[in-house]
Amino acid sequence: MPLIQHNSLPSIDRIQQEAGQVLNESDVNPALTRLNIAFLNIMPDKALAATERQFLRLLAGSTEKNCYVYPFTIDGVERTFEAAAHLDQYYSNFEALQNLNIDALVITGANVAKAELTSELFWPELAKTLLWAKQNVRSTICSCLATHAACKVFYQLNRTHLGGKCWGVYEHAVVDAEHSMTRNVESKIFMCHSRFNDISKESLEKNSVRILIESDIVGVQLAIDESLNMVYMQGHPEYDDISLLKEYKREIVRFAHAEVDRYPLMPENYFNEDAQALLANFQALMLSSDQPQDALAMFPETALREQVRNQWQAAAKNIFINWLDAL
Repeated sequence: MPLIQHNSLPSIDRIQQEAGQVLNESDVNPALTRLNIAFLNIMPDKALAATERQFLRLLAGSTEKNCYVYPFTIDGVERTFEAAAHLDQYYSNFEALQNLNIDALVITGANVAKAELTSELFWPELAKTLLWAKQNVRSTICSCLATHAACKVFYQLNRTHLGGKCWGVYEHAVVDAEHSMTRNVESKIFMCHSRFNDISKESLEKNSVRILIESDIVGVQLAIDESLNMVYMQGHPEYDDISLLKEYKREIVRFAHAEVDRYPLMPENYFNEDAQALLANFQALMLSSDQPQDALAMFPETALREQVRNQWQAAAKNIFINWLDAL
């Protein structure tokens, strides 16, 4: 699906530079079906632009339809001046979005500060968006926290805290290979997770949600309602190869600034042995330093970038292509 550059969003320009499927409006093939896809980005400022690029790459995986992406935001997410300026220039609000003929919606995850989702400042607007989408949009993909929010809104399910952070790269099995969403997806795939909470398989199935992909270790990754009106993902198929590396570094920085008491655990099954050795040496340096903030300059990021690889991208692209084909 070629992305159509209709609003000068910088992330689309970036994808075009990467040789992605991007067309200017003047080059659109009118014989192809047009899809208007809304994109609700509620990720924090540091991940705002990266999340745009990650999901847009997945939406640029096919050449059979013309994809017009309409990014928007909701109230209740704290923003810096720079991020707010980006949103003002390139994003619309929910009210303006409702005037468009939206075919599909993608909702990102988000960082939260409260134990209960309903206590978050953005909760009323997110719940309103989900209810609107259920009635007005053919299909909505919910990523990570958005899945937990949707399960709360539609099934009154409360997510369960895992007692620690589930993050890393995990093997999953396609448990329903007959569905269109899993067409051309290998029977065993890898997928990223980064979350503290979970909605169980049993809870979803009691509400007639169909499980398509799951892991024995980290639970459900991909599930749908029977009409494909709602698509639920607990993991992060959109992540870049270095996303978990950058997230791990942010956790180390938080430790160095005494925002957390414990040095963070590495994401599981992500770093190879050489990378783990580099990180173990850096951890020893940090823990032995009287000024851990000063030691941050020694973080071996360049070497680590050369060690990580993306094991989930092919499966993620296939899933998104299947979703788009189903619209």
